[in-house]
Amino acid sequence: MSDILNTAVSGLLSFQRALGTTSHNIANVNTPGYSRQSVEFSTNNPSFFGGSFYGNGVQIESITRSYDQFLTREVRDTTSAYARVARFSELSSRIDDVLADPAGGISPILNDFFESVQGVADDPASSTARYAMINTAQTLAGRFQSIDTRFEELSRNTTNEIRSVVDEINLLVGQIRDVNISLNDIAPSATSNQQSADLLDLRDNLLNQLAEKIDITVIDEDENNLSIFIGNGQTVLTGIESFTLSTQPDVSDPTREVIAYNGLISVYDISSNLSGGELGGLLDFRDGVLDPTRNSLGRTAIGIAETFNAQMQDGMDLNGNLGQDFFSFSAPQSIAFSSNTGTPTVATVISDVTALTSDDYQLAFDGVNWTLTSASGTSASVANGAPATLVFEGLTLTINGATAVAGDQFAIRPTLAAAGGLQVITTDPSAIAAALPIRSSASLNNLGNVDISPGSITDVTDPNLLNSVTFTFDTPPATLQADADVVVGGVSYLAGAAIPYSNNMIVDANGWQVSLSGTPQAGDVFTVEANIDGSGDNRNALNLANLQTSGVFDGGINSFQETYGSLVGFVGSQTLAANLERDAQESLLFQAVDRQSSKASVNLDEEAADLVRYQQAYEATARLVSTAQILFETLLDSVR
Repeated sequence: MSDILNTAVSGLLSFQRALGTTSHNIANVNTPGYSRQSVEFSTNNPSFFGGSFYGNGVQIESITRSYDQFLTREVRDTTSAYARVARFSELSSRIDDVLADPAGGISPILNDFFESVQGVADDPASSTARYAMINTAQTLAGRFQSIDTRFEELSRNTTNEIRSVVDEINLLVGQIRDVNISLNDIAPSATSNQQSADLLDLRDNLLNQLAEKIDITVIDEDENNLSIFIGNGQTVLTGIESFTLSTQPDVSDPTREVIAYNGLISVYDISSNLSGGELGGLLDFRDGVLDPTRNSLGRTAIGIAETFNAQMQDGMDLNGNLGQDFFSFSAPQSIAFSSNTGTPTVATVISDVTALTSDDYQLAFDGVNWTLTSASGTSASVANGAPATLVFEGLTLTINGATAVAGDQFAIRPTLAAAGGLQVITTDPSAIAAALPIRSSASLNNLGNVDISPGSITDVTDPNLLNSVTFTFDTPPATLQADADVVVGGVSYLAGAAIPYSNNMIVDANGWQVSLSGTPQAGDVFTVEANIDGSGDNRNALNLANLQTSGVFDGGINSFQETYGSLVGFVGSQTLAANLERDAQESLLFQAVDRQSSKASVNLDEEAADLVRYQQAYEATARLVSTAQILFETLLDSVR
């Protein structure tokens, strides 16, 4: 009877716990990350009596969770990949929307500006056309400023998001460490390897959240000593010891932040080693799209300002003055590293817009030479001096290295701030240099049919630019004389010298150039002089209007519109590729989650069946207790 009772009690206890586990599953059917738990039964050790072994009932061997390491790792990896590309796609789309906006982008207002320049060329004496040109130019500059302001704000928001994600990573690592501690505190006895399924589920859920923030590698030495690695193997958790990340100002630019790893020995930048998750997406967007876009936009602004200013300087305004700069922009940035031990200085200017790139540069001193290296990998060097001049890719750097120490470095950012600093500095419509400063004319008494071109400017800084020069054909008409020094076909002639004449000959003098074509007669006279009353002259205005389609960038190949179109295309292609990859990764994530759910999730139909099965077993075992009681009472009654 005692055997019957003991066996019945073991069954009651076992089935009671099985019912409890089933109810636990049902209660957590909607709990994120919960894995279905199952009861594993086993027989108790038998007893030997009378030459035979007799069973002693049942026991709970273990409570196991439905878990597959491969499926769990697959969900974690696809979660990290999807989070990265989804964040990157979202942020890239914001830039794409701004640049490609048919109303708010650069292309439409750039067209409007050159139409207003053409309006001045059509009627150079019109104050209305000149006012319209200035107003449209101010709108163009304002559009550049507005877009760059939005990008700068996006840059600040990205920095704040990077800080927030780093804090979340540290918080999640700390929570996983706490779970590891709890698992160690309730470590099973030497006779069992059972672990808390609920704590393991919690830890896996936290690992998925961490993978959403950053790509991680998880090593299970055993279930109590899980380790997590990021980047190039940096440890953020090993068992119950964690290491934190932080954001710190970049040594090359205090306004820019990098990810620092706080290891056992030192703190160092690991930004370039990180990938995956929201943090990877933010860093990829900042370094691969946002900064290059701002640089390229600034390059376009510099190209417009520099070429327009140069052409304006070749002209003459309504007041008879030589043309002045029309636009201004923010100068290139030369930022000394905070780690510098010397005190050298660097001044950077744009010297050749046709060779200018959208790269950033790093200038480093090795103790003898200064080396300028672009983000694309190109470089140039110059020996240290006081000062030293380095000309490279459209830039001229003046380096005062008298106090330089080996290891000193500078970040050179030629174009980053240019778009935000673009301004129109000409507000007087009469100051628009629509005319050229010189004009040519033929004497009314000429008998030949030689034509002289209107002339073009080759060097507006020549001090004799506005001096009059007269050409007279001699007898016989094979030569001509000038009352100033001139250059013909690369040969210099002093004033009054006999100059051999040829049809379509080019004459250079005093910073201008004219051509002569036709058949002269002796005594024919031509004059090049200052354009004193050039209110109706539109030659420089036409030159300004022609800048719209002129090759400016990349060695004089691409125009403003083509360069801006390339920028729009770059951002658009990046966004499209990110959108396609996001959709693909989303599909892979759904598939991975479905596979894991089919293995680990709670099925209410199965739980209902188990509930009935365990309930019936419990009731049947309870009857054994009742039977044992009756037998015991019968025995007592028989001997009483």
